[in-house]
Amino acid sequence: MIKRLWDSPTLMTWLSYSTRALSLFAVLPLVLRKFAPGDIVLWYLFSTIISLQNLADLGFRQTFSRVISFAYGGAKDIGTFVNKKSTEILSEEPNIPLLTELVSTMQVIYTWLTILVLILGSSFGTWAMAGPIKNASSTGQSWMSWGVVLLVSCISFYGKIYLNFLEGLYKIALVRRVETITSVGSILSSLLVLIISPSLLNLVLVNQFWALLVTFRDWYLCKRVNNGFFNLVSVSRPFNRTIFNKIWPQAWRSGISNFMSVGLTNLSGLVYAQVGGASAVASYLLAIRIINQIKDISMAPFYSKLPILARLRVSNDLSTLIRTVKRGMFISHIVYVLGFIFVGVFSDFILSTIHSEVPFVSQPLWMLIGLAFFIHRYGAMHMQVYLSTNHVISHIADGVSGLLYIISALLLSKLIGVYAIPVGLLIGYLGFYSWYATIHSIKSLDVNFWDFEKRASLIPVTLMILYLVFYLKFL
Repeated sequence: MIKRLWDSPTLMTWLSYSTRALSLFAVLPLVLRKFAPGDIVLWYLFSTIISLQNLADLGFRQTFSRVISFAYGGAKDIGTFVNKKSTEILSEEPNIPLLTELVSTMQVIYTWLTILVLILGSSFGTWAMAGPIKNASSTGQSWMSWGVVLLVSCISFYGKIYLNFLEGLYKIALVRRVETITSVGSILSSLLVLIISPSLLNLVLVNQFWALLVTFRDWYLCKRVNNGFFNLVSVSRPFNRTIFNKIWPQAWRSGISNFMSVGLTNLSGLVYAQVGGASAVASYLLAIRIINQIKDISMAPFYSKLPILARLRVSNDLSTLIRTVKRGMFISHIVYVLGFIFVGVFSDFILSTIHSEVPFVSQPLWMLIGLAFFIHRYGAMHMQVYLSTNHVISHIADGVSGLLYIISALLLSKLIGVYAIPVGLLIGYLGFYSWYATIHSIKSLDVNFWDFEKRASLIPVTLMILYLVFYLKFL
C-alpha cells in the first residue's frame, strides 16, 4: 500500500506542488512584512521573467516529452494517432533508434534556444527591469540580483532536456519525490535568510542556488533511471532534419499557444509594473502569484497523467482513456475551486494578521481573476486530451482567444483600469478557447458532451457559481 502511494504520480505531484505552495504560508508572509513594496514588485517580476523564458522554448518542451513517450511506448514513427489500430503504429519494445534521434535533435535545439534566452533576457528583460529597479531600496543589489537570475535561468533552461526525457519515460513520481526535497530545502534556506539577513539579493542567491541544484538533480536522475537508459540513447548524432521537420509543426503551434495564453498573462504584469504604483502593482502580482499556486496544485491529478494519456491514445484504449480523463478533471476542478474560495474568504484576515505591507486586491478583482483562470483550466485540460492525438490545434485556440483578450483589454483599460486584464481574459476564454478545445476533445473521445461533463465538471462548476452568487447577493 505504502509503495503504491510512493509510486503514484498524482500523489507525488501533489506532494511536490503542496510543498512548493508552503512558500505562500512561510516565505511570502516574511517577504510581505520585511520588504518594501518596490522590492516586493521586483521579487514577483523575477518570477514572471523566469516564467516567460518558457516562451523561448517555442513549444518544444511539451512536444519532446510527448514524442519521447510515444517512442518509449514502442511507436514506430512520430505521427497523429486518431482511430488507428495499435498494431499499425506500435511495437512491443521501446523504439531505441527513434529515441536516439529524438534525444540528439533535442540537445542541438536546446543549445540554440538557450542562446536565444540569453539574448532576450539581456535585452528585453533588462529593459523591463529598469523602471521597477528605480523604485527598489537598493538599485545596486537589484541589478546584481537580476544578473544572477538571468545566468541561472539560462542554465536551467538547457537543463529542461533532462526533465523532458524523464517525463517521456513516465518517471513523474520519481521526479516529484526528489523535487519535494529540493522544495523543502529552498523554503527552509529562504526562511533562514529572511530571519537573519533579509535582503532581495540574499533571497535571490538562495533561490537560484536551489534552481541550479534542480537542474543537476534532473541530470543525475537521467543517468540513473532504467539502468542508465539515457546514456544508451544520448549518443552524439548529427542534427536530424527529418525528425525536426516532423516535430516542428507541433512545436511552433504549441509555442504560439503558450505565448497567447500564459505569456500574455505574465506580460500583463510586466506592463502594469511600468505604469502602476508600487503598492497597486504589488497587490496585483500577489494575487496572480496566489492564483498560479492554486492552479499548479490543482493541475496535479490531471497533468501527472499526460504521459499515460499519450500511451492510451497510441494503443487506442478509449474506454480507459475516458475514465482517466474524467477522474483527473473532476479532482483538478474541485481542488481549484476550494482553493479559490478559501483565499477569497480569508485573504484580508491573513494579510492583516501578518501585518503585510501590501494589501490584497479587491474582492471583485479576485473573483474575476479566479473565474478567468478556472475557465482557462477547463479548456486547457480538454486541449491536452486532444493533444494526446499529437494533432496540435492549440495555436488556433490560444491565438484567437489571445487576440480577443488583447483587443478587449486595450479597449477597456481606460474605462475600468486593471479590471480590464481579467475581463479581457474572460472574453477570450469564453468567446473561443474553452468551447473550441472542448468540441475537439469530446469528438476525439467519441462521447456525449453531457454524459462526460456531468461526471467531470458539473459539481465544481456548481460550487463556483454558488460562491459567486452568494458573494454578489450577500457581501
